[in-house]
Amino acid sequence: MRLDTPKYQVLAEQTQRHLESTGNPGDRLLSLRDFASREGVSMSTALRVYEELERSGVVESRQRSGYFLQRSAVRQVALPMASREIPVARNEKELTDVLQSSAWQANRFTAFFASGTPDTTTAGARELGRIIRRVARRELENYGPLAGDTLLRQEIASRYVKAGMDVATDELMITSGAQEALFISINIVTQPGDLIAVESPTYHGLISAIKQSGRRMVEIPTDPETGISLPALSLALEELPVKAVIVSSSVQNPLGCSMDVESRQQLVELANEHDVALVEDDTHGELLYARQRQRNVSVFDTQNRVIVCGSFSKTLAPELRVGWLKAARWSEAALDFKRALSARSASMPQQAIARHMAEGHYDRHIRLSRDTYAKRGRALRAVLAESFPTGTRISQPTGGFQMWIELPLEYSAMALAEYALSQGIAISPGRLFSNRGHYGHCLRLCYSKYQEDNRESIELMGQWLSKVVEN
Repeated sequence: MRLDTPKYQVLAEQTQRHLESTGNPGDRLLSLRDFASREGVSMSTALRVYEELERSGVVESRQRSGYFLQRSAVRQVALPMASREIPVARNEKELTDVLQSSAWQANRFTAFFASGTPDTTTAGARELGRIIRRVARRELENYGPLAGDTLLRQEIASRYVKAGMDVATDELMITSGAQEALFISINIVTQPGDLIAVESPTYHGLISAIKQSGRRMVEIPTDPETGISLPALSLALEELPVKAVIVSSSVQNPLGCSMDVESRQQLVELANEHDVALVEDDTHGELLYARQRQRNVSVFDTQNRVIVCGSFSKTLAPELRVGWLKAARWSEAALDFKRALSARSASMPQQAIARHMAEGHYDRHIRLSRDTYAKRGRALRAVLAESFPTGTRISQPTGGFQMWIELPLEYSAMALAEYALSQGIAISPGRLFSNRGHYGHCLRLCYSKYQEDNRESIELMGQWLSKVVEN
């Protein structure tokens, strides 16, 4: 946590952790006066703490009765363990059981939990559509700058600066989504055959980018609460010829976890000690449920070795294909690679997003998205806890809209996925998130569009799982 974090936010996070681990659904919290007295703070600070807890969905206020702990805030199921047990080993085999998710279309399914795409029906997304139509009426004959639209880069840099990160407009390059940003990063900091350390489980698009680049990868155990295991990473850096490390310190995909400030700093120190490039996938950083986003690991970078990749695909719409790259000491190499790879990214969506941000729509959209996804995540987690087999572990995302579920070992997530498809339900089996084919009993569910009428699909999968054991 930042040293200048307001007192009420510090207290809110401390109180939330205490309530989640020790509270029972329906418990009544201390009165504002008693809380203020116990913590030695003013009544106004106590009120802000309770408002923050209410906004996060941890507590609810009842008129003339006080504040009460919500059922969904209590950890009734354990967090996943499988990712903590993955051994640090060399990349020795290809991914198996690849699901052809690229052919999936959401409108083919009655319930679509497979693709990590945002809700594009919000007011913010609709406003962007109007701006796109407005921009499309302008003359768009010329290619834009290689580095991307200047106004858009200014707006992105401004958001980072407001969150406490020192990012200049000229340091940013616009890409065709975060996937291109990651692909460029891999190719400018490593050579074919080099070894790259990644979180495990990790985003399947990253696995594909590394393999298609002719690189190898080593999977590092990643905790569903604290993020990548620094001891395991340190061991890999000491014993293996790792040339780069790729992480998501905020809202990791698929676990949804976020690293604390101390771990972020230690991560950069490890990269410095072993002289490796550190690439941060900041795609979901804006969607952290906390009121203020966390600063990424680049704030601790004193050697200009931390690359930052981001995208609007998870915050606005995937079809925009607009991302960005802060390439640190490799900026010139990144521009050269971009020139050879795709020359330039489309100007029209860049201009539309820039205006969407400059006019204040994006900021409002992000605030609403955080609250919406937090509520939907709590609702899904509660249904999963009720419907899935005893022993199921469920991650508790700190942001975004992706949840990791670990079934008891006797279950096959691939078999569940096949059954789900037969019922018009799309999910992502865990093997997609490991280059070595781990997580056969795990799955990822995306809940950006989760509604109460999706409950039946979750219950249907739970019923099928119960019958598998019975048979």
